[in-house]
Amino acid sequence: MSNLIKVAIYEDNAGLREILASIIRESEDFELAGEFGHCLDVIRNTEAFNPEVIIMDIDMPGRTGIEGVKELKSIYPDVEVIMNTVFDDDDRIFNAIKAGATGYLLKKNSLATLLSAIKDVKNGGAPTSPSIARRVLQLPLAKGKESEATYNLSEREIVILKYLSKGLSYKMVAAEMIISIDTVRSYVKRIYEKLHVHSVTEAVHKVFIEKK
Repeated sequence: MSNLIKVAIYEDNAGLREILASIIRESEDFELAGEFGHCLDVIRNTEAFNPEVIIMDIDMPGRTGIEGVKELKSIYPDVEVIMNTVFDDDDRIFNAIKAGATGYLLKKNSLATLLSAIKDVKNGGAPTSPSIARRVLQLPLAKGKESEATYNLSEREIVILKYLSKGLSYKMVAAEMIISIDTVRSYVKRIYEKLHVHSVTEAVHKVFIEKK
C-alpha cells in the first residue's frame, strides 16, 4: 500500500496550475490526483481520483472555490482542503473556514510552503499564511473572550483548541501542555464529536468566531 499523499489541484490559471502540479509530481512524498481549471465537477473528480488533500483556488469560472469546498465537505468530510488564493479579506477567509477549509494560504508565498502545508494538514495542523493567522487572532473571541456557549467543551479542550487556532501542530501542543501526542489526538477527537465538525478550522470557527 502506497504511503504517498494524494493531492488534487484546482486552479484556473493554467501556468500556475502547472507549477503547482510540477511541485507535487517532483516530490517523492506525494502523488498528483488530478489538476483542474474549475471546481464544477469536484464531487465527481473526488470520487474518481480519491485525493486526500485538495489545493483550492477561490476565484474560478462557474463556481467559487468556497462553494466547491462546501459541497465537497458535505459528502467527503475527511478530505482536507487548503485554500490557495490572492484574497486576504475577512469575508472570504471566514466563509472558507465555515465551508470547511482546513488551511488558507496566500499565493504570493504559498509556493515555498506548499509541501510543508500539505504534510502539516495531514498531521492535524491548519496551515495558514502568517498575515491570515494574525487576522484570526485579532478577533475578540480568538483573544480569549469566549462565547457563553462553549458546547460543553472542558477547560483543557478549550486550551488545546486555542493552541491549534494559533497554528501549532499536535506535536507542539503536546510539548506546550506536557502531554503525549496521542493524548492530544484523543482530546481533538472528543472536540470534533462535541462540535459535530471534521477539522480544526471548523472547530475554531464554531467556538471562537461564529458567535462574535
